[in-house]
Amino acid sequence: MLPEDWKKRSVAEVCRSVSVGVVIKPSQYYVSASEGIKAFRSANVKEGQVNNSDWVYFSHKGHNENKKSELKTGDVLVVRTGYPGTACVVTPQYAGCNAIDVVIARPDIQKIIPTYLCLFTNSEYGKSQVANLQGGMAQKHLNVGAYQQVEIPLPPLPEQKKIAAILSTWDRAIDGTEKLLANSQQQKKALMQQLLTGKKRLPGFTGEWKSSTLAACCKPQQWATISSKDLTFSGFPVYGANGFIGYFSEYNHENDTVAVTCRGSTCGTVSLIKGPSYITGNSMCLDQVKKDCSHIYLYYYLNHRGLKDIISGSAQPQIVGKAIQKVSVQLPTLPEQKAIASALTTADEEITALESDLSRLRQEKKALMQQLLTGKRRVTVD
Repeated sequence: MLPEDWKKRSVAEVCRSVSVGVVIKPSQYYVSASEGIKAFRSANVKEGQVNNSDWVYFSHKGHNENKKSELKTGDVLVVRTGYPGTACVVTPQYAGCNAIDVVIARPDIQKIIPTYLCLFTNSEYGKSQVANLQGGMAQKHLNVGAYQQVEIPLPPLPEQKKIAAILSTWDRAIDGTEKLLANSQQQKKALMQQLLTGKKRLPGFTGEWKSSTLAACCKPQQWATISSKDLTFSGFPVYGANGFIGYFSEYNHENDTVAVTCRGSTCGTVSLIKGPSYITGNSMCLDQVKKDCSHIYLYYYLNHRGLKDIISGSAQPQIVGKAIQKVSVQLPTLPEQKAIASALTTADEEITALESDLSRLRQEKKALMQQLLTGKRRVTVD
């Protein structure tokens, strides 16, 4: 049940127009950035924001020939293909741009504010309607006529504005956390480049590093693969080529182990698997690590090095024992290995904490949207 002062309205009823960007051979209008006008594609439409990268540009002639898809401030752009229903609002800096194969909804601001239309379209309720209205078989897409049928529980304008303001607080928090996360990930990447090559030494460490091989550091080996029918719902976790796949009554690794996926699309992925666990034959386990080596250092070293150069096979990529045994490894002393591993572990913990914060904020926003955009939870309008 909607609140008394709310009305259910279709997108067609609350928009001055709903159209689509250039669909027929848009590439014929492409020119360089210095010569043209930005044209939005699906790649530029993120949930609630513009992705200001990967632009294409229309010539001025092409833009003038397609004036009907010239954008205005407040237009709501909706992805048609790929992730149908993803929406963002055109901000003043993008007014005058053109658009390619996206829905362009121009809200009637006497009925609905652009941010509210965007929020609703991106909500679970909005996306479920889009999913039900999509056309196409293999490649789903959203037609203009279908989007016009989407029904919106519509509060009065002052309440729309208040709801949009509340949810924008979450958007700012999410955006800030995303930037912190990206920064932390970049800092870790730089730290790995410095510490794992010896370009930067941690305080108290000097001396030359020695060159070695994985065969000299550990025993790379594969274990028996468990049949899916032997997996259970409890016991010890089992890890295959794509990570966790179930449980088994026994384990083959009591302690944390470095494992390298050696088959399939994830071939070459290096993981640090918590013990006790069972690691199947789809991964090469770095067992029996020598006393002068840290398994955590090897994990970070191999992640930084990458293993694409030892992958063989085309139809079915694989890494064989002889190839991985020959992989060269640069080794500082064990105390320095442990110090490097500790610094990078701390960086990973910071990233994990930010990822957790980001997930929590997104879930909180999602729950709040579900309540606010359906009238289940009301806001006080000043």
